[in-house]
Amino acid sequence: MNKKSLIKGIMALTATAFLLAGCSGTGNEAVDADNSAGEGNAKRGKITSTVYDRGNIPNGMGTIEDNLWTKWINENGPNDVKFTAVPRWESSQKLNVLFASGSAPDLIFEFGTSIRNTLFDQKQLLPLDELIENHSTVYKAMLEKYPQLKKAGTKSDGKLYEVGRINEVYPLVSLFIRQDWLDELGLDMPKTTEEMIAVAKAFTEQDPDRNGQDDTYGIAAVHFGDTAGIIRYMYNANFVNVDENNELQFGLENMKLATQFRRDLYEAGVMDKDFLTDKDGSKAKQDFLNGKVGIMGWMTNDYTSFSTKELDTLMKNAPEAKLAIVPLPETPVGRYTMVWNNPIQMTAVVNARAKDPEAVIREIDFLANNETGKVFKYGLEGVHYEIGENGCPVTIDEETYKNEVSWNSDYGMLYSRLEDGKCGYTEAFFDENVPSQKEGLRLFKEAREVYMEKIPVGEGITHSEHMPQLPKDLQTKMSNLSTQINDLFTKSIIGGSKYTVEQAMTEVTELWDTQGGKDIEAWYLDWWSKEKENVLVWDDFYEIYEDQQRAFNEQ
Repeated sequence: MNKKSLIKGIMALTATAFLLAGCSGTGNEAVDADNSAGEGNAKRGKITSTVYDRGNIPNGMGTIEDNLWTKWINENGPNDVKFTAVPRWESSQKLNVLFASGSAPDLIFEFGTSIRNTLFDQKQLLPLDELIENHSTVYKAMLEKYPQLKKAGTKSDGKLYEVGRINEVYPLVSLFIRQDWLDELGLDMPKTTEEMIAVAKAFTEQDPDRNGQDDTYGIAAVHFGDTAGIIRYMYNANFVNVDENNELQFGLENMKLATQFRRDLYEAGVMDKDFLTDKDGSKAKQDFLNGKVGIMGWMTNDYTSFSTKELDTLMKNAPEAKLAIVPLPETPVGRYTMVWNNPIQMTAVVNARAKDPEAVIREIDFLANNETGKVFKYGLEGVHYEIGENGCPVTIDEETYKNEVSWNSDYGMLYSRLEDGKCGYTEAFFDENVPSQKEGLRLFKEAREVYMEKIPVGEGITHSEHMPQLPKDLQTKMSNLSTQINDLFTKSIIGGSKYTVEQAMTEVTELWDTQGGKDIEAWYLDWWSKEKENVLVWDDFYEIYEDQQRAFNEQ
């Protein structure tokens, strides 16, 4: 079958499948194009929408603005939608140009909290409370089921401006250790920072892979990359934190202690001495995947992808490797746990100048419907997936899925996949017949068990996506301070007797006190005194996690 025939076949099949799903009467039914918001014969609308352009569409699949999935949306949704591509990592600049020229789309998808906040501050957004109340069924029901969505989407004037989705709560990052090296050297899992340094030193000096060569590093680079982020979580080394009395504190002292730990590791000779040239941590990752690093942090927000790619590579390069999850060790400022996935994620706003707001709400309902979201997650039944023995979708052909489906997830930014029941949970996505995925599932469960503790999370007050935005002048001061403070602390890691961490701290404190740090503190203290009851914090997320696990176990 040629590509043109394939696309025609897909379009015909999906239209039929979607209409059948809409007639099933089970659960969260598909939205009929003629009655998408339960208003009788709603007039078909014409709207515009952004979509991220990640530059990842395979050859022959069209553009992110015009492809088989944009056609599917227009054939099955309530509106004719014209898409505008927004470069994923340049969205702020692109949106600024669109709004300045008066050509910004009606429906704007944006993960960046600060970008959405800026649009609100500029009065570019439409309040949605009455529109959702009067013209929505699907998203309105989501707000009733998950009141946290309304809390997170409501701005300082008390009105709802943002819509979003519910995500599964799990650790976003994992700290791996070579369990086989621990066993080979007769070592225990490190429980304190001192023990971690000792283990890393043994991994470096005692030839844990028994190849007779001095070619192993105890730990990955500790300034750039995921391992550096984990050390920040270990020490809760953030500019803004909250203490045991729920009052704000500012974290320069914690940053100093985290820097001292990095310096201790550096001086112990347990990592690549050229770590400052490894700006993105890519060399450290390659060393780890080649079986030459004993302790390594890794962003594992998608454990199935990690399993099929990086873990599979490690298992091929070092078949003897056995990984374990390291609990964040005790530090002089206490013990913290890893950052978690944001369960209440706001992803879209509506242009205040939208010509047909009711049509936009119908589109939000269509995209928030889990029958729609499943199409962007799995593709089409019988074409891209079939129902497996566990009752969940199973990909038919990986190459077809990669070419036709894997790049379309940004159309599903309102999809709350846990609404699909057990099949929506991460555990259902692993194929245990594949060795790397079986091992990945084991590590995912272990990471969840280790890091989903009800102890303080080492990322300050809340997930970064729920932090407020500083006023523009303070943003500039914060950016300048962050760069200078980071440079001073980095200098002290390798400074030896010529430049110590204490010297860096003296300069950092002076910078903070004289270059706007006190103004930043005052702003946060004022915000916290007014808004702390309205902010979703880690305890809220832990409650959501418990609810999700309870629901999973009951299915």
